[in-house]
Amino acid sequence: MTSASDQNAGPIDPGTVDLEQALTTLAWSDPAVADNPGAALAQLGVDVPVGLRFDVRVQRSDTLYLVIPPVFPEEVGGESVVNQMDLWRSGDQFVWILPQDAKTALLEMREQHRNRGGEDGR
Repeated sequence: MTSASDQNAGPIDPGTVDLEQALTTLAWSDPAVADNPGAALAQLGVDVPVGLRFDVRVQRSDTLYLVIPPVFPEEVGGESVVNQMDLWRSGDQFVWILPQDAKTALLEMREQHRNRGGEDGR
């Protein structure tokens, strides 16, 4: 595994890293990524779908993160899948927590990143 300093060594090549690794590398080198994740994803050749908010958190060693699911009206029942977790190897580990309906959007964003690597000659 590479260290953070190794990952910051140069520009991110979308043809050689997956979206999660590229986003991790960018966040390690530029803390402002958490303030404007849409711009960070745009740098990586990825468009966030309209209506989908994107939140980036760089983990802190002194913080426990708890994601509370939304409240659903009683007629929906509590039986539908609310969130999915997608663990991805990037640095030590990258975790997506997303509504089930956003899984397709995540797959499309990964595909955009992969395609960008081939289009710009890198």
